Amino acid sequence: MTDRIPPTYTAASDPTHSAAMPGGGIAKRPMHFIIAADASGSMIDSRIQSLNFAIATVLPQLAKWERAQDNVRLLVRIVVFGNEAVWHLEEPTPISEVRFVPIKVEPRAKTRTGAALRLISSVLTEERMERRALRPAVLLITDGIATDDFNAGLSALLATPGGARALRIAVAIGEHARLEDLAAFSDPTIPVLRTDRTEDIPDLLKVVTFTVSQMSVVGADRNAIASQVRNQIDQSFV
Repeated sequence: MTDRIPPTYTAASDPTHSAAMPGGGIAKRPMHFIIAADASGSMIDSRIQSLNFAIATVLPQLAKWERAQDNVRLLVRIVVFGNEAVWHLEEPTPISEVRFVPIKVEPRAKTRTGAALRLISSVLTEERMERRALRPAVLLITDGIATDDFNAGLSALLATPGGARALRIAVAIGEHARLEDLAAFSDPTIPVLRTDRTEDIPDLLKVVTFTVSQMSVVGADRNAIASQVRNQIDQSFV
């Protein structure tokens, strides 16, 4: 995995994608998907390369899912956190227009996870969320322990309407990620997705794609889907 160059993804020219329903009709409802990616020093080399490859791989999978939906317009943002939390993709960008730029890691950078959650909370307020928006999804990926106030960041996220009802999914890489923090962040029905092997990161994000797409279907049986997710984890990553 270390010698793989993360692909660049863009679907802006995809002729099969349309922002509007054929022949006109009701506008699609926005669904915000926010990725928070660890860019601390411990993610350097193979881990960040594998994560970049994984993100660039799952974006077209989610774009394909969106094309099959009659009422969903998927909007993507990306936060990276190391010595500080910053937007890697700040504007809520239609997935058909996302051009993923690989994330870079600064050596010996810290892990400002709490700051990342606070940054996400700033865009999930009632004022920033569209009235017709579907339940958002927030993906947190980390390999370490927060070096700032994780609980304060999580409280800020859960204090917003969008953060409180979001489908929150955590991915833990390696043995040093604090599972109790990630479990507190995660949707109660979804276990923390964890692996000690760098090469498993792309497969874990495929599970995330399945979870986001299936859980976001109106009327979905979320308990049944959560059971399928747990089975996938037990069969592939335990």
